[in-house]
Amino acid sequence: MKISRLNDLIEEGKTTKGKWELTPNHELQYKSKDQNEEYKLTGTLIAVEPGALVFSVTERQTDQKIVTSIHKLGGSWKLNPKNQITFEVEKEQGRNDVLTFKGTWKVNDNHEIVYTYEKTQLKRKTKESQELVFKGYWDITDKNRLTYLLGGDSSSAFRFRGAFQTQSILAKKGEIRYQVGVEVVGKHKIQTIALFGKWKLSRDLSLDFEIEYANGRKKTITFGGDYACNDTTQISVNLKSRAGQPLGIELIFTKDIFGKDGQAFVRLQKSLEESRVEAGVRLKW
Repeated sequence: MKISRLNDLIEEGKTTKGKWELTPNHELQYKSKDQNEEYKLTGTLIAVEPGALVFSVTERQTDQKIVTSIHKLGGSWKLNPKNQITFEVEKEQGRNDVLTFKGTWKVNDNHEIVYTYEKTQLKRKTKESQELVFKGYWDITDKNRLTYLLGGDSSSAFRFRGAFQTQSILAKKGEIRYQVGVEVVGKHKIQTIALFGKWKLSRDLSLDFEIEYANGRKKTITFGGDYACNDTTQISVNLKSRAGQPLGIELIFTKDIFGKDGQAFVRLQKSLEESRVEAGVRLKW
């Protein structure tokens, strides 16, 4: 048995047309379309990759040996309108098969998305907690959505439908909070995505929010904005996406964020005063 390039099952050199399904017990199954919708295999989820789902299949061969093989399905990771994780299996003809992961996901300490589910071991009738870790990085992309790009693959990305939790952010706190509505096993809940990092201001007044991931890897989310001097101790920035669209949130810089280099804050204020316009300093992209 093997899986073709376009995710059909091949047995003894013949292609079995069918459909991929994810069971409530998080087993991957292939249902034949030609043999009264018979299940041809049942697989165990192992890992996720950008553009792929990795699973194993354990079979008893004709000589009674039990063999386990590893396979990959090719496709795209996405979110559906309920902010549930889905995997769209690429097919040669007709509609792609969509696997919907209806369990719980969260963001771990390494800013990675972790999907958690319980798998029932039928023989022992016990439940075991399992995890799938999605490795990627955060950005703000189309339509100002907070987006998680898997391994830099733009075709596999989680684009969250939600809103920033607060309209005013203190740069000193070094965090961004984003709220989304999520459906988990038929129940709707509000979930907060918390990203922690450092705000960095470049000489050309562009803003980076630097996030540290696993193994010390760092990536930044880049913003534009309109600047204004509130008083002698604060500077505010109305943040914009790279495309120049307002995000509806204000970033507040206070003098103490510059630490011992208080003169850096004074120089920034002077630069803003010298180049100000009615709406503040506008960054061009």
